Amino acid sequence: MDRSRLHHLLPHQGSALWLERIIAHDAGQIRGLADWSCLAPFGDSASPCLLFEAAAQLCAAHGALYGGDKSIGMALLGKLGALKLHAVPAQRSGALLLEAEQQALSPAGASYRFTIHSQERLLLDGNLLLVLQHA
Repeated sequence: MDRSRLHHLLPHQGSALWLERIIAHDAGQIRGLADWSCLAPFGDSASPCLLFEAAAQLCAAHGALYGGDKSIGMALLGKLGALKLHAVPAQRSGALLLEAEQQALSPAGASYRFTIHSQERLLLDGNLLLVLQHA
């Protein structure tokens, strides 16, 4: 799924959309791509920990895909936990592989475990609770 389809699926528009594409998904998990350039507005020394936003968007896309085929009107991050930054590559460029697995689902939201890889190395991982309001 490319960026133009993501614009219809999520409320994030323009540079607020950090996902480049979704490469695979099923009812329990989702994989996608983002790019280091999404951190550019925050400056050269922006923490890679901010990339949790890309993971949250990936999880919101999963919620939209498996929430009755409705687009997301609003996606809120309810909680971010166990965030761990691993080895950061010297070059902050290129694709970032994002993966998320749904841990629990309720009418109020869903919890996910996510990982982000850069240059085939684990960069960031953590847990998040997402609250989704369907349009």
